Amino acid sequence: MAKKSEKSIKIDIGGIGGDMQGVIAAGDVKDVTITIGGQPTPADKEPTLDEFRQLLADIQQEIAEIAKQQELLAEVDPSAPFTAQGAEQSVESVAEKVKPEMGADEAESVQNSLTTALNLLNGILDGAKMVAKKTDEVGQAVMPIVERLEPLVKKLGVAAIWAAKLWLVD
Repeated sequence: MAKKSEKSIKIDIGGIGGDMQGVIAAGDVKDVTITIGGQPTPADKEPTLDEFRQLLADIQQEIAEIAKQQELLAEVDPSAPFTAQGAEQSVESVAEKVKPEMGADEAESVQNSLTTALNLLNGILDGAKMVAKKTDEVGQAVMPIVERLEPLVKKLGVAAIWAAKLWLVD
């Protein structure tokens, strides 16, 4: 592993936030559970590299499934299909970069790419929630996107936090 920084890192992504210096402050993810490889996993654990890679693989699969729903995404916003593809490419880039020994610059790049993907999907999620509030057919049709994006956004937030735990902080 790279030499981790002693500095405190401010994390504020996907509704999960706080300062980090070895651990997440204020219990931001203490009660959060995500599913990795079909298994419930506490988000506040000290991740292994294999768990991080499995989380990325799960995220890639989930984003790919959402990105395929181009017509529904277009109902949220005309640019949403392209936005989802951008998020998909960001996570794919991260999966290619991850290695056991990473310098701080590489780790920050990984975390930035995850944050970019999270922000892109969070924008789609916000739009989908607005559309889903409508009582018409489109509003009802978009609800499955909301239900799939909410846990995915949470997983991306956890992935960014785990990247910091693995490579950026002691």
